[in-house]
Amino acid sequence: MNTNTRSKSIGRVTPFLFLLLAVLVLSSCSSEEQADKSSCYVDMGMRVTIDVTNVDPKVVFDQLALQPDCAITIYPGIRQHVTLHMENATVTEVLAVVCDEKIECEYTFDGTHLSISPLTVVDKLMMRARERDTQARLEWLKQFEVRLPQGMYYEDATVSSMLAEISTVSGLEITPWEGEGDRKVTIDVSGMTVDQALEAIVRQIDGEGSVMVKTWNSGDGEHRLVDKPF
Repeated sequence: MNTNTRSKSIGRVTPFLFLLLAVLVLSSCSSEEQADKSSCYVDMGMRVTIDVTNVDPKVVFDQLALQPDCAITIYPGIRQHVTLHMENATVTEVLAVVCDEKIECEYTFDGTHLSISPLTVVDKLMMRARERDTQARLEWLKQFEVRLPQGMYYEDATVSSMLAEISTVSGLEITPWEGEGDRKVTIDVSGMTVDQALEAIVRQIDGEGSVMVKTWNSGDGEHRLVDKPF
């Protein structure tokens, strides 16, 4: 009776031991796989050559990893095919071109792992707003390079009156530094760029060395023309 009982107990325990052994083996494999993944990293400064035509973006991203089996996380929604020809470019440079010019995506790099995700609706709106702001700023800066017409000669004229006329010609809104508008200057700024004329004026009055200018985003900004010692 005892022998039969022991045999039945062993029979019940044996499948459990096999199951436990299988779990341990799988756990060991999983740990090794995670260890491999932890050593899987992307060098953002690594130089690569990409020459692809109308391929799935994953083809491009997979070429940016140091190891062939190093998976870069690519979230769903990135489907637009890519044509790209870049030589001896860093991973960062490639990503910038792909995400900024080829497809609408953004990348996240945590120091080792790289992930690519599509832009959300909010991301796209913010990106468009930044692009418009950048373009507006560039157009605003160009106005300082406008050349003034001939005949802009001033004799004993106030700074305020001269800046008002320069504003009309350039399209900028320029006002004197506080307390300097009534100072008088005799000067010829004909043919000068707006920036050159402003510098010549503020040098003559020996004031703060700046004027106030309405910025491209309707703010009030200091436009320093002459560095003054403190």
